[in-house]
Amino acid sequence: MRDDLATHHIGHSERPEAWTTTRLEDLAEDLYVTYGVNDRGLPGHQGVVRAGDVRDGRITTDQPGCEGGVMQRSTRATLRRDDLVVVLVRRVGDAALVSEEHEGWVATRSVGIVRSKERHITRWLRIWLRTRWAQAWIQQHVSAHVEPTLSIDALRKMPVPVPPLERIEKLHELVTLIEDKTRLNLSIAADAVALADAHYATWNRYRTSWPRCEFGRVTRAPTGRAAPSPAPEDGVTCNWVAPSDILNTRLPYLDGTERQGLAVPGDICEPGTILIATRPDGMRAAVTLRPVVAGRGVLAIHPGDPENSWWLLHELRLRSRELSRAAQGRQAREITKRAFSRLDVAWPVDDVRREFHRVARPLHQVAQQRVAENASLNETLVTLLSALSPAADRLAGSTGPVPDAGPAARTNVAR
Repeated sequence: MRDDLATHHIGHSERPEAWTTTRLEDLAEDLYVTYGVNDRGLPGHQGVVRAGDVRDGRITTDQPGCEGGVMQRSTRATLRRDDLVVVLVRRVGDAALVSEEHEGWVATRSVGIVRSKERHITRWLRIWLRTRWAQAWIQQHVSAHVEPTLSIDALRKMPVPVPPLERIEKLHELVTLIEDKTRLNLSIAADAVALADAHYATWNRYRTSWPRCEFGRVTRAPTGRAAPSPAPEDGVTCNWVAPSDILNTRLPYLDGTERQGLAVPGDICEPGTILIATRPDGMRAAVTLRPVVAGRGVLAIHPGDPENSWWLLHELRLRSRELSRAAQGRQAREITKRAFSRLDVAWPVDDVRREFHRVARPLHQVAQQRVAENASLNETLVTLLSALSPAADRLAGSTGPVPDAGPAARTNVAR
């Protein structure tokens, strides 16, 4: 079905001559390509867009009280509606269109700006930069003296195949629809988790009357490990979880990871296992939705009774900062099995924990359904973008497949 969808919207039957290829700087007569300014010295109430604010195809930044167009002097970095902002450092190639919300804001030097009166140009570039062909080209042209960086001159010289205008509009409509639905799902899931958090916090006022015990009495918590070398003969292929996979989740669920490898069957954590990782600002916990292996720096928590899972998860979320103090090292990057097992946990009678499970379970089911739908939407978007690259291969005269640019080239909608 996804392949049919991509074929319908991309049009493999289009004549090759219907697409043209040119350098990015030649896409339009009025095309303006530049980069932002140093953000030091800007007014405190000036809205600023930095590289870290450009994610998942949009600008996401929370700067209360900030606005656009407040600088007294004009600057090349002042953003206009329908400008395309492109990340030039680290997550090179991430791009977003400027909406009315961020018009008049200022971009920093780590952000490239592409402007044209023909808005289909920036719309197409936002889609094109997410394809494996574009990401592979970017990876071949970045400099990495300190961190991966794409110069604005290299961006200008990037070859860009361009489909007919009608095709661009259809692709823009479809990609926008997928992204909007993904964000709606994420919002619904986040609200469901927040309701469960609030329910637990309400019950927490009775905490002083609840019995307490050590985590080690009600859970089994093995410490993650590095991948075995050499690979085990009886190993099975499985997703490996790194601390960053947990720390970067927006929701307390883990639905697969980029890294795969062989693992001993006994090391595999079944769905429902709570995985935790720490950093100075607190502990993060996520329930795995599929079999995974806990890597180094990750602690896998197996509840003695599955009905205690949601109680344990919300206990960990509520006490995130407090529990992270048991982590080792200056950066609080790892908590050992022994240290965790000795920490205390609120443990009221069975009836209380079962009642919380009864309320929390449907909320998490709603959230997980939305996560699953986002995974399907992500696969659809990947299929759509993958179908664009063959057209680029033909136009560029490629004699073989475009090299995989790694994780940076793979679409990852919010989950």
